Amino acid sequence: MATTPDPLANNPAIREWAERFYAVKAWTMPDMPDPGDEDLDLRRKAALAELAKITIPAALSSGARRSLAGGRKALKKEILSAGGADAFDQIDSDIQKLSGQIAAQTATAAARDKALAALAAAEAKCASVRDSLDQGAFTYLEGLIKAAHKAMAAAVTVSDFEAVEASAKDITAKAAAANTYGLFFDTWTRGTLALIAALSGGAKDTAEADRSARMKTAAGHSKTGDFGAAKTALEGWKANLGDEGDLAKALSFDALLADYMANTHDRCDFILSSMVPDAKDYRNHLKNAKKKAYKEQKFAEAEALLQELIAYSSPDRSALARYMRTFDASLRADKGFRDALAAADDKQKFKGTNDPAGAMADLKVWEKANRVLMRQSRSKQIVKALEKKYEALKKVLAEPELSDLTATWGAHKALADAGNFDKDAGAPQYHVKLSALFQLLKVVDERREMAQILQRYPAAAGYDFQQPVNNALAAQKYPEAVAAVPGALALLRAMPAYLEARQAAEDLLAVLPGDADELTGPLDAALKAAEVTARGGDPAKAASDLQAVLDGTDYMDLVLAMADYRAKLAKVEKEHSRTKKYLDLKPAEDKLDESLKTATDRADSDKDYGDAFLMLDAHQKLLAEVKPMATARFQVQGILKALERAGTDAGKLTPFKERVAAAEDEAKKPDFATAKTAFDGIRTDLQALCKEAAKDCEAKDGVDSNAGHSLDRHGPGVSDEDLIQRLKTGKPPNAKTDDERSYTGASSKFHSPQDWLAGRELAAQAAKAKGVEIGDTEMTVSGDPLNWPEENFDCTVEHGRPIDKAYVGHKKHVRLDDNGEPVPDKTYETFEEIEGLTRAYVNFIWEPEKLPAETTDHPAPGTAHAEVKPQDNADYAAKYQERHGAAPAKIPGRWVMMQQYPVADGWDNETKTYTNANPGNMIP
Repeated sequence: MATTPDPLANNPAIREWAERFYAVKAWTMPDMPDPGDEDLDLRRKAALAELAKITIPAALSSGARRSLAGGRKALKKEILSAGGADAFDQIDSDIQKLSGQIAAQTATAAARDKALAALAAAEAKCASVRDSLDQGAFTYLEGLIKAAHKAMAAAVTVSDFEAVEASAKDITAKAAAANTYGLFFDTWTRGTLALIAALSGGAKDTAEADRSARMKTAAGHSKTGDFGAAKTALEGWKANLGDEGDLAKALSFDALLADYMANTHDRCDFILSSMVPDAKDYRNHLKNAKKKAYKEQKFAEAEALLQELIAYSSPDRSALARYMRTFDASLRADKGFRDALAAADDKQKFKGTNDPAGAMADLKVWEKANRVLMRQSRSKQIVKALEKKYEALKKVLAEPELSDLTATWGAHKALADAGNFDKDAGAPQYHVKLSALFQLLKVVDERREMAQILQRYPAAAGYDFQQPVNNALAAQKYPEAVAAVPGALALLRAMPAYLEARQAAEDLLAVLPGDADELTGPLDAALKAAEVTARGGDPAKAASDLQAVLDGTDYMDLVLAMADYRAKLAKVEKEHSRTKKYLDLKPAEDKLDESLKTATDRADSDKDYGDAFLMLDAHQKLLAEVKPMATARFQVQGILKALERAGTDAGKLTPFKERVAAAEDEAKKPDFATAKTAFDGIRTDLQALCKEAAKDCEAKDGVDSNAGHSLDRHGPGVSDEDLIQRLKTGKPPNAKTDDERSYTGASSKFHSPQDWLAGRELAAQAAKAKGVEIGDTEMTVSGDPLNWPEENFDCTVEHGRPIDKAYVGHKKHVRLDDNGEPVPDKTYETFEEIEGLTRAYVNFIWEPEKLPAETTDHPAPGTAHAEVKPQDNADYAAKYQERHGAAPAKIPGRWVMMQQYPVADGWDNETKTYTNANPGNMIP
C-alpha cells in the first residue's frame, strides 16, 4: 500500500516554516510591547490582525498542519519582537506568503487524497490478478506500481498528484488487460501440458522445446505490456500438432473446467454426497471428464460430461439435497416413505422430469402427514448429523448458554439412544430448544466483534448496549438474543468514535485556560449533552454532535494539535526505543532521552502540543542520524568478537580495536555524525578479514555434518541468476549435482561477509545469554533425558540496516500428476525482487561426536563395535550404554550453525518494513 507523502519531509515550501519556527525559537513568546512609536504600534496591530485570520484546515496532513502552525507562531514572535516599523514590510509579505501557502496546500491535500485512492485501487487490482500472470506481465505491472509509488513519494504540487492519479487509473486498466491475458496463459499452460503428455519420442521433445520457446517469447512481449502479441506467440504453438484444432479443444475444456471449479463444484459436491437418488449416476463424471481430457485427449467428450454435470448441479437440486439430509436412514423401513421417495425421485430425475423443486414440495406434503415418523427421524439426525456442529458450537459459546447447550444435547441424546421418541416425554421434546440454540451459530462472528469492542473500549460496557443480548441469553430466550445482536452490535460499533471524541473533549477542557469561560462553557455543555444522547441510545449522533463542536474554529486547531502530537509521539517513541537497543551506550542514550523529554515536557507540562510536535520532528531527525551509527557500531562489535572467536591474528585486530575506541569516544560526546563515519569505515575495512573468517567458519561447521551451507546458498557471492534458478527449478546455488533440489518460496542472499559474520556472532552472544555457549565441546547429562540441556538454539537477528535481498515466489509452475491432471508444482512461474531486508534467521544445533570403532566388554567380553554417528544426545547415550553398560556423564560434541538466511517473510518492499509481528527470540 502506498504511503502518504509527508510534506514536512519532502516539500521545501512546507519545511521552511518548521525551520523558521526552530530558528526564532518560537516556543518562547514575548509579551505584547508597551505602547511607544505610533507608526510601529499601528503596523504591529495590523499584522497581528492579519495573522489572526489565518487558520490551519484539518484537511492537511499532520506534518503540513504543524509546520504551517509553527510558521504562524514564528511570525507572531517576529511581530511582537519587531523593533521598528520598517521590519513589517517583510513581515506583512511573509503573512501573505503563509496564507497563500495554506490555500495552495488545501488544494494539494484534495489532489493527494484522490491520488492515494486511485493508487490504492490500482494496487488492489494488481494484487487480485497477480496469480494469473506470466513473469513478463507480472514484471510489467510491478514496474508500473513501483514507478507510481516513487512518483507519489516525491509528489509536492497539485499537478504532481494529478499525474499520479492518472497513472494509477491507467495501471488499473492495464491490470485488467493483463488479467485477460493471464487467464488465457493459465488455460494455455494446462492445455498444452495435456497435449504434450500424449506425444512421445522426438515429437514430444520438439513440442516441449517449442512450448518453452514460445513462453519465453510471450513473456518478452507481456513484459512490455503487449499482451496481444504475447497471446499470438502462445497460440502459434498449435502448428506443431497433427490436428491444429486440438489446442482450441484443449483450451475450451480447460476454461470450462476452471469455471466449473470456481462456480459449481462446491454445490455439486454437496449434491453428490447426499441422498438424492440419482446422484450416484454422476459421482464419476468429473473424474471421467479429466480422464478423457488428460489421458485420452478426447476433449469434446470430456467437455460434454462436464456440461452435463454442471446442468445436473442446479440450485434447486442443491436445495432438495439439503432438505433430504433431514431424513434419517431408518425411515426407509417405512413403505410410505419409500413410495414417497420413489415418486420424488421420478419427479426430480435429471434424465426425466427434472423437477427437483416439485419433488421437494411433494416430500414436504408427506412430512406433514407423518409427524410421528419425522420426530423420530429428526432426533436421530440431530445425534448423527449435527454432532460436528454441536462440537463447533461448544467452542464458541460462553456461559450461561454453553451449560444449557451441553445439558440439552446430553438429555436429547440419552433419550434418542434409548429409543424414546415420545412427543412429550422423549427426545423430540428438546427439538425446539436445540433448534433455537443452534441459531446462535448465525451470530458467532457478530458476538465476537461485540466482545472485541468491549475489550478494546472497556468504557463502552457502561452504556449497557449489550444487555438486551445478555438478558435474553440468561433467560434462555435464544431467538430473542439472536434478534437483538444486530442492534446491539450497531450501537457498540458507534462507541469507539464517541469515546474518542469524548476523550478529546475532556483533554481539551483540561488544557484550556481556567478563565476562558467563553470556550470552556460551550464545550462542557456539549460534552454533557453528548453523554445524554449516547446513553439515550444514539452514540453515533452523540459522536457527530460532539465532533461538530470540536471541529469549530474555536477548538479545531488545539484538537488537531493534540491528535497530531499523540500520533507522532507513538511513532517516535517506538523508533526511540529501538534505536536505544542498538546503541546501548549511556552518554548517547542520555542525549536521546533528554531530546525526547524536551518535546514531551512541552506537551505534558506546557500543554503546547503544536510546539511539542515540531520538537518531536526535530528529535526524529536526531534519531535518523543516530540509528545508522548505532547499527554500524552494533555490527562492528559483533564482527570483532566473531574474528576473535575464529582465531584471527591479534596483530591484525589491534588497529581496528584502536579505531573502535576512538569512534566510541566520539559516540560518547556525543558526536553521532563523526562516530557514524568512523564505524562505517571500520566496517568496510573489515571486509577481507570477514570474508576469510566466514569461509573458515563454514568449512569447520561442514566437516562430517549437514551444516556449513549458508554461505554457498545465501552468501554475497551467490548471483541473482542462481537465486532465481532456485525459485524456478528448486536447484540450490551450491548443488553438487544437476538433480539436487531444495525448494523454497524465497531465495535470498547477504550483501556482504560482514553482514553474515556479524549475524552469526550476534546470535552466538544471544545464545550465551540463554546459557548456550557455542564454543563448548562437551555437555553434562544426567537423570531424565527430557531434562537434559537444549540441543538447539535459534533466533532472528534484526540488524536495523539493509543486509540482504531476495526473490519471492508468487505463482507456481503447473505439472501433470500421476493421473495426468495439471497440479501446482513446488517451483515458481513468477517471482518478485525485494530489497533492503534487515533480519536474518540463525539456527545453531548441537552435534554429538561419533562413537569410535572400539572393543568393549558389553554386551559380551570382546565385543567389537563399529564407528557410528549418533543422531542426537539421546541416541549417543543409548549407544554408549550398549557399549559400556552405563550411561555417560558427559557427551563430547560441538555446536554448528545449521542455518543463517535473510528473512523475507512479512517484508513490505515499498515501505521497507516488516508487516508481521516480531518473531520470538528476536535480538536486540
